[in-house]
Amino acid sequence: MNITTTTFRLAIALAVGLIIGMERGWQSRDTPQGSRTAGVRSFAFVGLFGGLSALASDKLGAIILAVTFLGLVLIVAFSYRISAKGSQDFGITTELSLLITFILGALTGIGLEGEAVASAVVVAALLGYKQEIHSILNQLERRELIATLQLLIVAAVALPLLPNRNIGPWEALNPRTIGWMVLLIAGISYIGYFAMRIVGSRVGLLATAVIGGLVSSTAVTLAYAKIARKEQDNLALLGAGISLAAGIMAVRLLIEVGIVNPALVPLLIIPVGLLAIVPLVAAVIIAIRTTQNISSAEVKLKNPVELGAAFGFAAVLSVLFVLVRAAQSFLGDTGIYILSAISGIADVDTVSLSLAQATRENLSLEIAATGILIAAMVNTLFKAILATFIGGWLLGRWCATILLSALSLSLIAAFFIHYQ
Repeated sequence: MNITTTTFRLAIALAVGLIIGMERGWQSRDTPQGSRTAGVRSFAFVGLFGGLSALASDKLGAIILAVTFLGLVLIVAFSYRISAKGSQDFGITTELSLLITFILGALTGIGLEGEAVASAVVVAALLGYKQEIHSILNQLERRELIATLQLLIVAAVALPLLPNRNIGPWEALNPRTIGWMVLLIAGISYIGYFAMRIVGSRVGLLATAVIGGLVSSTAVTLAYAKIARKEQDNLALLGAGISLAAGIMAVRLLIEVGIVNPALVPLLIIPVGLLAIVPLVAAVIIAIRTTQNISSAEVKLKNPVELGAAFGFAAVLSVLFVLVRAAQSFLGDTGIYILSAISGIADVDTVSLSLAQATRENLSLEIAATGILIAAMVNTLFKAILATFIGGWLLGRWCATILLSALSLSLIAAFFIHYQ
């Protein structure tokens, strides 16, 4: 190793210590001199110490690095005992940061400079965002913590263990594929749910509809229809909100299908896009022209990531995978379209993902795209009917005007794309 490389690595080791040390020094800036556990200089020295130890171990053996790290551990432990006894502060964040700084300095000594700097930035960020992290934890409910852990279990534990092979009737089931789709649906719902939690569900009818539509446009429809039954002042905005949530469903659908099979997107983007664009334009026009209060919506959304819900998604997807193959085998294209229409009433995501996945086997892109369009259109029409039934004719009139306009334009676009 030449002198230039050695100098560069030691400089990076020093910089790693400075990155973490600046944050620790800022946090303890009001602590009297002599009572601080470690400041910016101490962290810089520890980072440099780690780099020197790693360079020395390259010549003298790994035992040098182990001995120096053990010596630092003893020094930090002794310092912690004295400072904790005097201040009655038993936190060990600074002490752990010192040990991490040594390890990152050692990483630079063995040539992992980029990894060490990136890790130092992450460590400094975690230390610096202490108040924000604690604030989030204070607001986090137990069921949401469990939901987060369950999402991680599905993503990091269950998914890698699922076999990646076709099984079952018509070999229609691939456990790994089903796992990925469950994770996709749950992940999008999870993001929407916590977006709602962060900004609050009383930020306005239209804003709530956008965020709530990521989780469940049906939940938004039910909530707004119930509001319409109690008060008649915001019918235009409530109708626009329901339509907008249905439009967000269309956007969500395009994202999900595009992830499973991007080849379907060109066939769907115009007709499905119109299901989103028309409600958006209508909602903007209504919002501009109205002077009514738009901050009285409260949408209660269920936690989107529970093991029961995940198993339910998996079961529905499994059944639909088999039904798609069965419909195709016994009824041909007509069976696919009937299945799409029936499934679209309750859940457009699962049937659309099933069709998108089937195109990776033997289902044509045209048939799958038509089936997905049928499911999306039936679901959109169902939202208008549901809003009218629960919220009344006056609310339904607003929904029908917007959603039927979107459906009409989508049908025209689909006809020219698929049949011309």
